[in-house]
Amino acid sequence: MKEQKKRKLDILVLSDIHLGTYGCHARELLHYLKTIKPKIVVLNGDIIDIWQFSKRYWPKSHMKVVKHLMGWMSKGTKIWYITGNHD
Repeated sequence: MKEQKKRKLDILVLSDIHLGTYGCHARELLHYLKTIKPKIVVLNGDIIDIWQFSKRYWPKSHMKVVKHLMGWMSKGTKIWYITGNHD
């Protein structure tokens, strides 16, 4: 199967993802992330909702988003993490 050509981006800004909550759209986000190739990623607050960790909700789709971001980082993509009010 031939891999789709990815859209190149200079900067990707992600905000208010709220990993760890039921309202997070991790599958949809992961689908989008697989279509792009950013040089820089800015995680602009509320990426992981630490306040919700007591509910012990962390599905595989949320971990896949984290792994995808870490994969980019291991290949040289610069990632900036800015904390938000729930991080």
